Amino acid sequence: MPAAWRAAARRHEELFAALDPGARIALVARSAPTQALLWQMGEQGVEAEAVTVEGHAATRASIVLAADDEALAQVCAAVDGALFEVLRAGIRSGRIVCYMLQRRCVLEERGFDELLDALGFAFMGACR
Repeated sequence: MPAAWRAAARRHEELFAALDPGARIALVARSAPTQALLWQMGEQGVEAEAVTVEGHAATRASIVLAADDEALAQVCAAVDGALFEVLRAGIRSGRIVCYMLQRRCVLEERGFDELLDALGFAFMGACR
């Protein structure tokens, strides 16, 4: 699955282009929260790996997507297609919970704006 996850990220390169090296996004199954699939921005682009963790914070990810089994199956089926549409729909329905483990200003500094927008989290700046 890491190869498919890496390929999915590379198909959406524009969403990851602004991320700082080391930026991480994790996908975990709620039924198996000790297993995570990670996207990590490296020097050569987005890498992916499957890791065993003890809790969301142990992923060292800025964003953790926790999916129920049905949503996880839909995400896996969409890695070659409309992945972000499936992720966004899962978040809207509550079948995927998006945990932001850093403050919004930190996420913005690390380049997560486009990715958050693709997940359905559009934030407006301060009114002037």
